[in-house]
Amino acid sequence: MLLARMDGEQLQVLDRLKEMVRLAGGLDEKNRLTESAQDKAIACLERMGQRLKDVPANQLRVVGTNTLRKAKNARDFLVRAEEAIGHPIEIISGREEARLLYLGVAHSLPSDQGKRLVVDIGGGSTELIIGKEFDAKLRESLHMGCVSMTREYFADGKISKSNWKKAVTHALLEFRPLLGDYQKQGWKSAIGASGSMRSTAAVLLENDWSDQGITRSGLQQLKKHCLDVGKIKGLTSLAGLSDERHPVFIGGAVIIYALFEAFELEQMDVSIGALREGVIYDLSGRHHHKDIRARSIDFLAEQFHIDQQQVARVTGLLQQILVLGEKSLALTPDEKNMLFWAAELHELGLSVAHNQFHKHGAYLIEHADTPGFSNQEQMQLAFLIHAQRRKFPTALFKEFSEKQQLSLLLLTVLLRIALVLRRDRTDLDIQLEKIEWDGKKFMLGFTPGWLEGHPLYQADLEQEAAYLKSAGVKINIQ
Repeated sequence: MLLARMDGEQLQVLDRLKEMVRLAGGLDEKNRLTESAQDKAIACLERMGQRLKDVPANQLRVVGTNTLRKAKNARDFLVRAEEAIGHPIEIISGREEARLLYLGVAHSLPSDQGKRLVVDIGGGSTELIIGKEFDAKLRESLHMGCVSMTREYFADGKISKSNWKKAVTHALLEFRPLLGDYQKQGWKSAIGASGSMRSTAAVLLENDWSDQGITRSGLQQLKKHCLDVGKIKGLTSLAGLSDERHPVFIGGAVIIYALFEAFELEQMDVSIGALREGVIYDLSGRHHHKDIRARSIDFLAEQFHIDQQQVARVTGLLQQILVLGEKSLALTPDEKNMLFWAAELHELGLSVAHNQFHKHGAYLIEHADTPGFSNQEQMQLAFLIHAQRRKFPTALFKEFSEKQQLSLLLLTVLLRIALVLRRDRTDLDIQLEKIEWDGKKFMLGFTPGWLEGHPLYQADLEQEAAYLKSAGVKINIQ
């Protein structure tokens, strides 16, 4: 956990708290988190929650990474975890993790015009990014980490030439598909981030195997030492290695060893900045009109040639609706963002086919690379695109938590009403006078006589009321 405040463009750290839970080690053979692993994590989150109870929700982000992406019972665990820490937990994709990681590293380094190769080894994943200044140009996440590699190749606690070679070969095969694109981009410097990199650099330094970061020659000496010791337990006496890191140190070491071989590295510096710092810089950007999510939406709209005139009609009407119903709607800033992003991308699926374009659009959103969005945010946006027309997708709706359902139901109603009233794709003055919402009933009040003069709109709204009835929503048209 990182507590900090922004002083201009600089991050001022107020407090750091870290506990080694090793959640990845709690995955069983069916990729389910064991009860003991969950209990250990919940206890940690409860302690963290005590420190966070006075932090405003809009100034805090809690993110989950590879293990929660992988765990089959992640949803059940999240219910307990969010209650323990007192805030929502966002699961981020591997590529989003890589973007945030690079952001944290880039802000911790001196300004440099050259490209950087940045690598982070976590418990269950390894992120590799090539970037320049604050722009991540290539970013990938691989399914291997210090915990998973230790469990797979050193489970018996022995370090032999055979299992070292097997582990390195595994890592080389993971790196291999990236080599062409990464070598084509090229880099001026290599930077390591987070625990495995820092602990390896510390070990090399303390044992006089390197005098600057991680080096190829230092890794050769580390390999020899590990093989000479022959057991993970024997690493406890290794200078520079902490007690909490030593059980999974070997898994990180073989990945770094393979990294140097695959990418032909000679030396790598280690950054003090990583994912946590990146999350804070990204959160700060959201408060200062630099929200990367808005850029992602704009990119998709441009890439798929969405009709911006129709977007302007729909979003303009939504703004009118929100002003009229401000008190009863009471949307949060995050809800407003989600609503307008859905409006901007509601015709995304037309690039595939007109028939069932709402489903095509939802699929594209669900599987798109959208920097800045958590997995949950991406799924919510995909749902709104899917739910914009025709039959309400009840089965999909039930996949969300009760709190998310309350929000998504209202956003769906607002989006559908706006789309129906802008169906003719004209700039007709929609003479709304009143909007009210009580959680289940949505009331639209028009200027007297307006609906009678526009019977097709009334017919469309009545059809919409029939569709939304299956979601438990009553539309009252006046």
